[in-house]
Amino acid sequence: MATPSEKHEIHCAKRYLEYTETPFYRAFRDRENPESFDSNYAVLKRMEEAEQSLAAVESYYEGLDVTPKFYSKPDSVTLEESRAFFEAHGYAVHTFECQRMMLLTHTSPELLVHKCPVQIFAGAPLTGAAAQLVTESCGEKDFGLRLIDKQLGAGARVSFAYNRAEIPVSFCVGEGYGSAFYLSDVYTAENFRGQGYAAAAVLAMLGFARNPDMGSVSYTHLRAHETGRNLVCRLLLEKKKKKDKKALIK
Repeated sequence: MATPSEKHEIHCAKRYLEYTETPFYRAFRDRENPESFDSNYAVLKRMEEAEQSLAAVESYYEGLDVTPKFYSKPDSVTLEESRAFFEAHGYAVHTFECQRMMLLTHTSPELLVHKCPVQIFAGAPLTGAAAQLVTESCGEKDFGLRLIDKQLGAGARVSFAYNRAEIPVSFCVGEGYGSAFYLSDVYTAENFRGQGYAAAAVLAMLGFARNPDMGSVSYTHLRAHETGRNLVCRLLLEKKKKKDKKALIK
């Protein structure tokens, strides 16, 4: 039986990405956003009929500028089971760091949080300075913005922390599925790092997870809501770069 967070990893992207699924594999794609790794990937669920599954997945991406990739997910076969098969078919194994953090019932006194306005966006695509900050986070390319706009359309939220000039300088994305709520894509503009803006954006998003009616907030307002049930969020911290014709991502 999958846990709530495992169900999130398996099913959440189905809300906003095109996909195909059988008992043996699952594959996602976004024809308009081929550069986004997290919009174009597959999962091998069983080794039975692996040859047919691989051929079907590669066919699914034909005609798109997409490197076929398989991610490790809660319902995928293990790397130990599949490594020899994938390497025999020209795939390389790449790993990326995935850190998991937990907000405890008592906030650490060492947590630096900037007392700044935080606004939570929903529904409509990002524009203006908010869109520019997301584009900056992806090396001035728009694949991350395209993905986040799709997530927003499917019910996700993005919190932005603002400096004194009322310019957004940090953001994080939050997505709920069932009883799980994940945070990802935390980013702060270089000149504002280490000042507590990201913590403000993260805490605002956690506040939203507890109270969905919350809109624009500040840390001083959020402070009263810091205690409560534990929330876990996933942060993908390493940019995954296209290096090989094919890639198996662990």
